[in-house]
Amino acid sequence: MKKTVTITYPATTERVAAMLADPQYLRQRLGRIGLEEADVDVAARGRGFVSTLSGTVPPSRLPQAAARFVRSAVGFTLSESWDEPADDGSRRGSLDVTVSGAPVRLGASSRLAASSPQSTRLTMDLELSVSVPLIGRTLEDKAMGMVGAVVADEEKRAAAWLAQH
Repeated sequence: MKKTVTITYPATTERVAAMLADPQYLRQRLGRIGLEEADVDVAARGRGFVSTLSGTVPPSRLPQAAARFVRSAVGFTLSESWDEPADDGSRRGSLDVTVSGAPVRLGASSRLAASSPQSTRLTMDLELSVSVPLIGRTLEDKAMGMVGAVVADEEKRAAAWLAQH
């Protein structure tokens, strides 16, 4: 299942990229969804970077349709990679999420670009696949249905972060 989402940040592309590469901000992202035993790593790649978040999600934090099949915490790794900035400051990126022991795959191609002198737009082309007979499509629908709330939360919390840092 595919979906395009847009997140708007009230800052320059350079400041947004710095925020997305800040381990403290990434830990805050993990904390807002109650993840257990989460690790954060950010590695520079020239003027680009790769952030890797990994940890476990308790069954109580999973969508109800998925939680009924899970008895213990589920391990995950989220890797977000950003290229060096182009001449106009924009960046291309990718996102890859793996879930241990689950037939779930989430990936995205991303673009971070100025939408005004003090505003940046992140556009993500998401692709989610849940390979579970009979209910995979239902799980995909439920997960994609939650994306709007995630985007709104990211915009709100990122604006607060940018105002403080």
